[in-house]
Amino acid sequence: MIYDVIIVGSGSVGAAAGCYATINNLNVLMIDAHHPPHNQGSHHGKTRLIRYAYAEGDRYVPLLQRSKVLWEALEKTSATTLFRRSGVLSIAPIDSPLIPKLVDSAKTWSIDVETLTASDIMQRWETFVIPQEYHGVLDKDAGYLYSEKAVEQWIRLAQEQGCAQLFNCPVESISHYDDLYRVTTADGDYTARKIIITAGSWAKKLLPDLPISPVRKVMAWFQSDGRFSHHTHFPAFTAQLTDGSQYYGFPAEEDQLKVARYDGGQPLNDATECLPFGQYPTDGRECFTFLKQFLPGQSACLFGQACSHDNSPDGDFIIDYLDEDKTGLVISGLSGHGFKCAPALGEIASQFAMGNEIETIISPFRLTRFDKS
Repeated sequence: MIYDVIIVGSGSVGAAAGCYATINNLNVLMIDAHHPPHNQGSHHGKTRLIRYAYAEGDRYVPLLQRSKVLWEALEKTSATTLFRRSGVLSIAPIDSPLIPKLVDSAKTWSIDVETLTASDIMQRWETFVIPQEYHGVLDKDAGYLYSEKAVEQWIRLAQEQGCAQLFNCPVESISHYDDLYRVTTADGDYTARKIIITAGSWAKKLLPDLPISPVRKVMAWFQSDGRFSHHTHFPAFTAQLTDGSQYYGFPAEEDQLKVARYDGGQPLNDATECLPFGQYPTDGRECFTFLKQFLPGQSACLFGQACSHDNSPDGDFIIDYLDEDKTGLVISGLSGHGFKCAPALGEIASQFAMGNEIETIISPFRLTRFDKS
């Protein structure tokens, strides 16, 4: 059998791509080294933030706006709650460019935000302690997504529509010949007219020249109480400290407050190096500095999880063709901020598989931006 498209890596973007391509009547094979949703990539840990005012650049806002529509559609189709609107509060030093960038993004794209002084923040959320040299902005319609549930629904819907799925089966190699792609796995060889590689941190094993740097990251859950719950309107949040370190967190669920550090991490060369939470001395305490200063009173770390980020050199997504005939596509380098855009990225991949034009959409994310000439 020759498939219309093979998708290598079926986590967040791959799961969405497989679902949308199958719904559009393509003959699709999804492959993953594990059974998604799983804890061997970047989509686990229960939740991910979604923000609309975006300091990372205007090129992301159309992806976010389209993703918002697709997230709502997936919720309706799957009859599953995938998004919780909590607002996202971003905090940074007054002399940092972060908050002005968020405000500019909001003005450009008519996003509903509210700027707040340190005193404003502490008056509204008494659990925060904010130094006067900080300020913030609240992205009112933002919130967080239930990431593993979302992947589970895409996988289920794809299967119900007739998508072939080969899970718990690592890809050994990919070759391109006679206008076809051959994917070699432990289960045998599979052939398709087109291929989409969405293998996260492990895409570099299949595409050695891909300029990504896999990094091990950890998330931790701390004993909390009802004051930090979405029921009391506690927001999801991001924070940039004066030393440049960056943190983010979510309203507590079941008296567990999830917090993580965005920067840093341990470089990875292989999936076996992504050790479980607790295997590094810093794992349980890397958020203590932030918590002690901004959310004092939190108890001990209850548990944590480790995941991997596929960081690009500039922190921006990588979306590009694999060959001159444009029959292969890679989506990688999501650099720890890609899950919120997974529906739009999956839709782009499915449009590629159908032979539709995607040049304009992907032009800011192509590999040519790294050319030295």
